[in-house]
Amino acid sequence: MADTIILVGFMGAGKTTVGRQLAKTTSKKFLDLDDAFVEDAGMTINEFMEEKGEQAFRQRETAVLERSLKTSAIISTGGGIVESKENRQVIADSKTTVVFLQADFSTVLQRLSSDTDRPLLRQLSMKALLDRFEYRQPLYRSVSDSVIMTKGKAPDKIVQELTEMLSLKDNSLVSLRSEIDSLDRQILSLISRRLNVVKEVAHIKKHSGESVIQENRMQQIRLALKEEFKTDANLTDNLIDRVVDLLTTTSIAKEQKMIG
Repeated sequence: MADTIILVGFMGAGKTTVGRQLAKTTSKKFLDLDDAFVEDAGMTINEFMEEKGEQAFRQRETAVLERSLKTSAIISTGGGIVESKENRQVIADSKTTVVFLQADFSTVLQRLSSDTDRPLLRQLSMKALLDRFEYRQPLYRSVSDSVIMTKGKAPDKIVQELTEMLSLKDNSLVSLRSEIDSLDRQILSLISRRLNVVKEVAHIKKHSGESVIQENRMQQIRLALKEEFKTDANLTDNLIDRVVDLLTTTSIAKEQKMIG
């Protein structure tokens, strides 16, 4: 396992939470670059930004980054660390292992909804924040050795993936497997939400006396999906049939259980 591991990603991606857990799991020191900056500057990041501006902040951040990389640790970086060309070069020259914790924008917003300590959240509109998010994504990738998708995953799952990745000599499949794991969790989450809607449908049918099984509607849905996805080579008619069968069978069973 590498002596020093750097976690990069947008604010709210979970770098600090995951970094602390990873450090505990690997018995390594944990270093939060934002905390190191505050200690170095003698003031909070908000205070520094308000007093001296973002350009001065980035310059000071580079100096803090260079000193921090001399320490064997799990290092959690600030979300904007990659905006500075100097910072990207410092990271590249360090020969450390860099992991991009990638969260989608909706997840970031959800996690930051009650956060009042981040200067960008106070300065930027929603569109400007999205533009900043999209601008940084390729920069994170450019400095990273691997990407871990965080959407739908608890911190301990992310730490497990990281630990496994860091133990491998060849981790070329890690990012792809992480993306598959994230998609699997999103699919299951959507199925759960679908079943919650089915409960509401069952409640209405119970009071209206409407039949649970409606063959014509199910057939219409099946045909409509096949038509909509007919140009997608991954989604064959057979696969669509199997998915629809699973969803409708599960839904019918839940409705019949509720209606009795």
